[in-house]
Amino acid sequence: MNTSRSGLRIFLALALAAGIAGNVLAGAARAGDAQTGSQKKKAQANEKSPQYQYEKGLIALRYGLPDEAIRYGKLAVSLDPEHFNAWNLLGSAYYTKGEYALSAESYGKAAVLKPDAGEVQRNLGLALVELKETEKAEAALKKAYDLNGDAEAAYYLSRLYYIEKRFEEALDYVVKSIQKNGANAGAYNLKGAVLNQFDRPLEAVGCFQAGLVLAPDDVNLQVNLGVAYLNAKEPAKAMAVFEAVLPKIEQAVLKTQVENYIKAIKDAGK
Repeated sequence: MNTSRSGLRIFLALALAAGIAGNVLAGAARAGDAQTGSQKKKAQANEKSPQYQYEKGLIALRYGLPDEAIRYGKLAVSLDPEHFNAWNLLGSAYYTKGEYALSAESYGKAAVLKPDAGEVQRNLGLALVELKETEKAEAALKKAYDLNGDAEAAYYLSRLYYIEKRFEEALDYVVKSIQKNGANAGAYNLKGAVLNQFDRPLEAVGCFQAGLVLAPDDVNLQVNLGVAYLNAKEPAKAMAVFEAVLPKIEQAVLKTQVENYIKAIKDAGK
């Protein structure tokens, strides 16, 4: 059985999730069809208020209506082109829809208005990652981390470096992420994957185990733990992990890979 590091795959869950900046603001309910003159004037004034349009857009996004959020966000910035929260809202809504170029453009305008808003820099970086504009993404994520030690920014920077095979930098930033937030199972998974690249399987085992304490049902972490045991030349432990996780795997490619690991271990024991 060939269990060299180069022949073993570490599986990373690469789901993204961009944050939505701003506070949740509830609009006041209006009952009845009849309105007094003052109520009508107030309603007309609200329609011309960028903050009011932004608040409606934020509520729409919270209810999973990104198109409505975009409509209100556009109204807000048409009334006030320097409305920071509205540009931030548009960035989040476009990101939700997978329209990453428009998301990056909107977050970029928010970042110009408030260059020290770390969360906006992080979300701008994530949109740029999706656009494969690696250098710009790296700059935005680094700025987000430098501004406030953002754990998520450090995590996403590490992921970016891992994909780029810049493993020293990936390890540096995933350690920083864990130091700031030790409750992110994905960060332990990523750290273990990076350590696997440095042929440090026992340390990788510890990382995957730590991740499983936080997310015991995570299939990727379980598979990666088995791979790390194989790299550490502990096939019996690897077999136990693989056999336990195999029935839980839904992805066909990953299932086949684990079945191949199990077969290789059995063949090596004959």
